[in-house]
Amino acid sequence: MKTWIILVATVLTCGVARGAFAGSSPFTPPPSAQLAPTPSPESASPAPGASSGGRELLAGWDVSLDGRVGVPSGSVRVGEKPVKGTGLGLQSDLGMGVSEVLEASLGYHFTPQNAIRLTYLQYFLNRSSTINHPFTYNGQLYGPGHVASSLGFNWLNLAYERVLFALANGGSLTGSAGVRYVSLDAVVRGNHEDFYRQELPVPIVGFRFIYPIDHRWALTADVSGGGLPRVDSLRQEGGAVYLNQTHADAGVSLTYAITPALQAHAGYHLTYFLQHEKSHEDDNRFELIDNGLQFGLKFRF
Repeated sequence: MKTWIILVATVLTCGVARGAFAGSSPFTPPPSAQLAPTPSPESASPAPGASSGGRELLAGWDVSLDGRVGVPSGSVRVGEKPVKGTGLGLQSDLGMGVSEVLEASLGYHFTPQNAIRLTYLQYFLNRSSTINHPFTYNGQLYGPGHVASSLGFNWLNLAYERVLFALANGGSLTGSAGVRYVSLDAVVRGNHEDFYRQELPVPIVGFRFIYPIDHRWALTADVSGGGLPRVDSLRQEGGAVYLNQTHADAGVSLTYAITPALQAHAGYHLTYFLQHEKSHEDDNRFELIDNGLQFGLKFRF
């Protein structure tokens, strides 16, 4: 948490300093973030820029830092034949009542309508609990008792974004397409199951809609998802390992422009993630459903 505070303070300081060195108030756009005029109804091209209420800027960079706190549900099962793994509930068995997420994103808008974005996300799912029944995990039988587990994972996402259309009031709909790679190492009672060894890049598509309320406030809605059907992971573990994976994310947030270059946002976020790998030797499954509150900052330059 101390690291988050330091990062937020640094970004805020940069935003204010940028406005000061530009020789204007912090609410005046810096030269690289000047806003284009709103297009006339007759214009067929999307607005290349927008006001500070959350609409898209001209070509340039943006960096964002987000945090989430959620209430997770789902399960994990790790089996090694002939022993079938026990399905362990994230809340009911492993005591994971709270999830924490840190997400960082860097985008480069090489034209007003087109951008490339690299995003890194880290999920924290580390808890201890007491299980009152025996269970099997990764071929091992465990009796009732104290259980420490770590099911956190991270993913890296690379996507191309394009403004599909712009509204007369500066709102916009942006589409994206890219790939995601997830690294999950599920640990229960010190027993590791390295899901990441069978992982493949997963195609992801998404949409983001921004609707300005006024020159400072805007409403943003995001939805994205993708997956893989049952495919050969090209790995061997007691035979060919087949992978099935699903991703879905949705959120809605309220954005406030602190300055034309610096925005704060807060809202609701839903995450669904399923990874299932199966071979003649293994049958492993991880499922996460997470409802959380999201908050963050975005700096454009």
